Amino acid sequence: MDLDEILSNFGLGSYQVTVCALMGLVLMYSNISPLSYAITASDIKYRCEIPQCDTDNSTYNPDWLNQAIPFKENSNEPYKCLMYRFEPRTNRTGISANSTCNPESFNLSSKMKCNKWVFDKTERTIVNDFGIMCEKNKWKLIMVGTVNSIGQIIGIPLAGYISDKSGRKFMLILGSVTSAILGTLKSFTVNYYSFLLCEFLESMASCGVYAATFVLGIELVSRKSRATVSTLMGCFYPMGAVIMGFSAYMILDWRIMLRVVNLPGLLILGYIWYVPESIRWLQTKNRIEEMAIVLSKIAESNGNTLPACVKEALIANTIASSNATNTLDNNQVCSCRLLKKIFSSIDILILVVNCSFCWMTITLVYYGLSLTSVELSGNKYLNFMLVNAVEIPAFLSSWYFMEHFPRRPTQAFAFFLSGVGCIMVNLISTDYVWAQLLLFLSSKYAITMAFNNLYIFTAEMFPTEMRMSLIGIVSMFGRLGVLFAPQMTLLGAYFGQYVPILLFGIISTVAGATSFLFPETKDKSLSHTVRPVESAEELK
Repeated sequence: MDLDEILSNFGLGSYQVTVCALMGLVLMYSNISPLSYAITASDIKYRCEIPQCDTDNSTYNPDWLNQAIPFKENSNEPYKCLMYRFEPRTNRTGISANSTCNPESFNLSSKMKCNKWVFDKTERTIVNDFGIMCEKNKWKLIMVGTVNSIGQIIGIPLAGYISDKSGRKFMLILGSVTSAILGTLKSFTVNYYSFLLCEFLESMASCGVYAATFVLGIELVSRKSRATVSTLMGCFYPMGAVIMGFSAYMILDWRIMLRVVNLPGLLILGYIWYVPESIRWLQTKNRIEEMAIVLSKIAESNGNTLPACVKEALIANTIASSNATNTLDNNQVCSCRLLKKIFSSIDILILVVNCSFCWMTITLVYYGLSLTSVELSGNKYLNFMLVNAVEIPAFLSSWYFMEHFPRRPTQAFAFFLSGVGCIMVNLISTDYVWAQLLLFLSSKYAITMAFNNLYIFTAEMFPTEMRMSLIGIVSMFGRLGVLFAPQMTLLGAYFGQYVPILLFGIISTVAGATSFLFPETKDKSLSHTVRPVESAEELK
């Protein structure tokens, strides 16, 4: 009797549901760190200060503004760092009117840069706190996202090692609490570079929380319940970004917002006394007594008792698993030979390259749309909340499509829908803000579906003997998308706001076309060796 059989006999009880709900709250919290810089480092409204016209109580958009500052044609917003040259004229008595706010004194054909600004006083980010104004400093805002991505790339393998060494529970508590502390400290930083340091350390600390939490949750239930539990737990994840966006909208101060959303993370320390360790991790460490305690709680919540014979069965199964692990370790010596075998096959090589491209596309578009949402017309906080909230129906519909339709057309359809939505955004006039937003949301909905689908699709495509190695390779390329996503804002600043979204549309459409090159895997046995994957029948 193995662990899956034991959990199947017990069913899904209140203890498991409670623990999985608590895991969902951690998943919700874990989405704050990867996206907080979309709020804290977002650009805000400001304009040049006009000494002749601005008073001590100057406002952002006075009546005379269009006479002193040029406006952008597409957005009807004043340029942030340009003003018309002031050329004082003499009055009838011959006295120069230097200090007079006279519209006729501004030369509308001559522009100049300014070095003082008037801010929209309702909003506060690192832009006005650290003096990051004008296009020449735009890279500093983009660098925040880049540093966050680098922190994730460095932190993920470290988090994986800690999770395997010390347990999933230890990793989720350590990462969440450390992230909460660093996120709070970030709100007290006094300059740009100390802010960057905290951003880097926080992303390193938090990047492993999602995987450890998700794995702990689904390992607590039977095979039959995993799809439902994983889908419902996944719905918690976007709620974290929605709550952060709502907090930012209500507070409008990045420092206070960070404290409000991060300090509750310290409550995860309480998980030490209630949440169990992953029973599968305990099994790999031969900690059978602790496994039995967790299984007893599961049995009691289902109105059952744990039979005495279960412990003996677990011990026997653990010994067998240990022997299998030792055999696998011996086989890893031949990993270079297996890699050579895989990459010597053109079919396998195409599969790996294509899968890597799709992973990079998904992460680039998924995170790029979240970050670009604050640049759209309309209320940026509302846009940010909506573009993350749309992931919840995407999670649910992804589960439905995976259950009822083949993998390959589902993957292609999700890519195509996202690509068409992004391209259409640029074809809609800015006068129709809600139409643009609807297309933008449909793109995020579709790319989220593609993200969820590809997780399972990738595991089913690769042979067992090299599955984890190849998943690691394609996931590494996927992280390049995370690294490039923050640069899309800079691309839009220099070449036009339509360029990033158009790029998302093109690359998603191409990925949809290449998805038809994947083998169909729904309701098929997993390949255990390289040879079956190469077969022409599977590639059809």
